[in-house]
Amino acid sequence: MQLDSQKIKLDMKSFFTKWGLTISLIIISIHLIAQFLGEEFKRVEIISKGLFLPSLMMYLYVQPNVSNKSGKNLVMLGLFGSFLGDVFLISKSLFIPGMIAFMTTHVFNIIFFSKIYGLKQTKSTLLKTATLILVGFCVFIYFQLNGAMGSLIYPILVYMALICAAALMAVHVSNNKATNSIANNFWIPGMLFFIASDTVLAFNMFDWSINNPIENIGLVTMLTYGLAQFLLVKGFQMYFTTKAVEQKA
Repeated sequence: MQLDSQKIKLDMKSFFTKWGLTISLIIISIHLIAQFLGEEFKRVEIISKGLFLPSLMMYLYVQPNVSNKSGKNLVMLGLFGSFLGDVFLISKSLFIPGMIAFMTTHVFNIIFFSKIYGLKQTKSTLLKTATLILVGFCVFIYFQLNGAMGSLIYPILVYMALICAAALMAVHVSNNKATNSIANNFWIPGMLFFIASDTVLAFNMFDWSINNPIENIGLVTMLTYGLAQFLLVKGFQMYFTTKAVEQKA
């Protein structure tokens, strides 16, 4: 019986190692379809949203040699924060707890990126340019939504600062030769999709849904969010399962 149990565990691990991302893709696709079909499929929409991050976490966890790599716990805690955020944001009344949960995601990602290539390392022109762009973006969001957000503007500004800091750290990590390709192809696009998703969510929640409702705008929010998480997790997987983790600066 013990041998059978071990074989089942190995088979499951092998299955998720190979098909984990495909399973996550199916889950997010089911979620988007259920969201498009409306209230009759609300339960499917909620369940699929709750399963999306756990499927990505399982995929990353079962990858060869990931369990003993430095930084793995930071990444997993960050993904768990996103899972909690997804669960909380199912209810509009839990917006603040959901936002705080996603804040932890960005904090853990900032720490993870800083361990790869710290702020004392050489800063690229791209990083300085990206900093100016994102600061300008935050100022734009503030003046566009300040009146509608009311007292929520302050925690939202903190959230914006954290997500932009995580994006800038991803840009900074691209200056490290060992992680340049992963950052450029996965982490930077992932963070940009994350920012795009949160921007659409904020504008819809505090402006569009009140003044000019846009049909199925939630699909844009979840599609960009799904792409963000896919790219970030794939980047983490590549980092942990290649020699890049052994060559960090």
